[in-house]
Amino acid sequence: MRSNNPESVKLYNLKVISTTLSKQLKYEKNEQKRAELESKLWEVESEIDMIYTAREGEAHIKWLLSEFGEDVFPDRD
Repeated sequence: MRSNNPESVKLYNLKVISTTLSKQLKYEKNEQKRAELESKLWEVESEIDMIYTAREGEAHIKWLLSEFGEDVFPDRD
């Protein structure tokens, strides 16, 4: 069962788009269309990477807070 979390749904949809673009790119012969597909694919893959990076960052911040508390982020007065 898939998650109803909007971020998870977006990630799933981006992966579907990535797979579709990869398949189209595999069979495309026209160089201009190939370039367009590669550009779109790069954008989609970059967005997927950003979502994973954000998740890793959130997990790391939560771990830091659980191990060291609020002292991890000292006040900068």
